[in-house]
Amino acid sequence: MGIAGNRDGLPELPDGEFLPAYPLNIVEKYFKTIIEKQFPERKVISARCAHISKVQPIHIEQGRGQCQNRTLCQRGCPFGGYFSSNASTLPWAAKTGNLTLRPDAVVHSILYDEQKERAIGVKVIDRNTKEEIDFYAKLIFVNAAALNTNLILLNSKSNRFPEGLGNDSGTLGKFVAFHNYSARIYAEYEGLLDYAVDGRNPAGGGYIPRFRNLHRQETDFLRGYAAGFSAWRSRKPDTSALGEELKEALLNPKWANWEVGSHMMGETIPKESNYVALSNQKDEWDMPLLKISVDYDDNDRKMQKDYLDTMEEMFTLAGFKNIRRDEHWQAPGLDIHEMGGVRMGKDPKTSVLNKWNQMHSVPNVFVTDGACMTSTSTQNPSLTYMAFSARAVDYAVSELTKGNI
Repeated sequence: MGIAGNRDGLPELPDGEFLPAYPLNIVEKYFKTIIEKQFPERKVISARCAHISKVQPIHIEQGRGQCQNRTLCQRGCPFGGYFSSNASTLPWAAKTGNLTLRPDAVVHSILYDEQKERAIGVKVIDRNTKEEIDFYAKLIFVNAAALNTNLILLNSKSNRFPEGLGNDSGTLGKFVAFHNYSARIYAEYEGLLDYAVDGRNPAGGGYIPRFRNLHRQETDFLRGYAAGFSAWRSRKPDTSALGEELKEALLNPKWANWEVGSHMMGETIPKESNYVALSNQKDEWDMPLLKISVDYDDNDRKMQKDYLDTMEEMFTLAGFKNIRRDEHWQAPGLDIHEMGGVRMGKDPKTSVLNKWNQMHSVPNVFVTDGACMTSTSTQNPSLTYMAFSARAVDYAVSELTKGNI
């Protein structure tokens, strides 16, 4: 994949096999020194990211190049410097000769055989022709992204599973959670003016791993939050002049003070009242639209206040000025990282999947995307889904070989 980062030695943020990290700039390093001296349990590290900071032979074999630090990742990286399925896993899968892509297939449901007591295939609708096509397989992995995975399973009804495939527990679609990005904080720094920024950092700067309620319950809210932290400096023209002086000022902007900013990424608590369900409305492919009933709660509000109070305290300690707090309770889902609804668990009465991401009731169906999660933690979760997928595939192939599936 190519993950840039440092071995930070933090149990709450396990180390991996890293490429060279993107360094903190001078103000980010200054903030790190101040905070870690005053609060040894709080760390400011270089943010980790799925970017090839130094090409290795395996990346060349994949046909990928080094990250160019353009920070245009959202457009799709033509160099493959930023990890994606398009740049890495799909081309490798294609090389096996065992991959067929169906980009115009809308997955409708999973087919269940009540005599065999197992799933036998998948029904899809051709996006253009509306034709129904059934594909058959011994093993089925569902990775449609968390909420769409819920949608497909809820829509996979039969006499055996009238409320959705594998839904003996009645928990399918419930206990949906997400990351709480509802607060940011900004300030200025009047020091280190001999320095300025140069270039772009695809990692975005620094990262503050979770430290609240990490080893013991110390607040009036459950769980905790991580935070981003970055510093930047830009040129700004003096727009107070008139005429020729204004023109000269616009053509020759001066370096302004450093600006710093942080955002929270809080863990929301999975609750039965946060759920998704099928609505009575259908789209043009005869798929039910998904009704989403998910909201923040009092725990999220307490966590947000603690984040803002704590970051303001740390910003003040570092000598930052003009501190500005920003609260924005945007709708869940605009915050990315939806999880849950098809959660793992030891007890089939309270969960849909077992510890191998395998359905309790339908052993040849596996769910390994964000729908399987029982909690959100405070890290970006996508790489964890990939680890779950690799682990589940290894288990599934082994069980299939043994004749247990």
